[in-house]
Amino acid sequence: MRATVAFNRPISTAYLHLGLTVPAFPATFRAGEFVMVRPPWVGDPFLPRAFSIYRIARQGDSPAVVEILYKVLGKGTQHLARMEPSQEVEVLGPLGNAFTLPDDGARPVLVAGAIGVPPIAALATQIAQFRIREPLGCSAFRNVEVFLGGKTSEDILCVKDFEQAGAGVHITTEDGSLGTKGLITDLLRPFLITHHGSRFAIYSCGPPGMLAAVARLAEECAISCQVSVEANMACGFGACMGCAIEVKADDKAYKLVCKDGPVFDSREIVWR
Repeated sequence: MRATVAFNRPISTAYLHLGLTVPAFPATFRAGEFVMVRPPWVGDPFLPRAFSIYRIARQGDSPAVVEILYKVLGKGTQHLARMEPSQEVEVLGPLGNAFTLPDDGARPVLVAGAIGVPPIAALATQIAQFRIREPLGCSAFRNVEVFLGGKTSEDILCVKDFEQAGAGVHITTEDGSLGTKGLITDLLRPFLITHHGSRFAIYSCGPPGMLAAVARLAEECAISCQVSVEANMACGFGACMGCAIEVKADDKAYKLVCKDGPVFDSREIVWR
């Protein structure tokens, strides 16, 4: 479907906040779902790019504005970074599955790194909205903890979103420019050990190495863990078979990130 750029503003030297007015887009979405975006006049790269939905803004009867956060990395995002309000793009979505909130009283622990933060921020917002709708609902949703990691302070996104959602925020950066110096698991591990015996459910999105480390820690601590996997996608709905990941089975087996994910039970995936 065709959309127009509502805004496209930098939030740091590497990250931008893009708003797309999409008349036919649903008014709501589930955290973890994504869209495929492509400027229609671009021939190189020809294929669209996948972006997690950060949030959807709608005022009255106005069309939905789908918001994404992205980092300028290659040709596709370089083209997006140059786009101005009123220019047109092609959008396909919402696509993929979503995070599933625990119904057993487990306390959500949200873990995200760099550009993996937006879907986790969306999840925190949806948990906060659930608390408002269901004030007598799951008490564990009132004590959400968030762990954010990145190479530098520039990679730490959406802190205000998490604070507004009432979550406790813990930050690590590899260079020590913000929060604790180190990796995200350097804070997550002692937190889980300190609260041994509590019931947790981990939700995570970020670089493959971070997801693998979080998944292994969750398995070590016998904690359920859902991960949103990043992958290069060409179509977004399973036709091209280009985003296959290996999953655990008696014989080698694969699933598609776009069609079967991007959210998986971490125990399903063969981590390298």
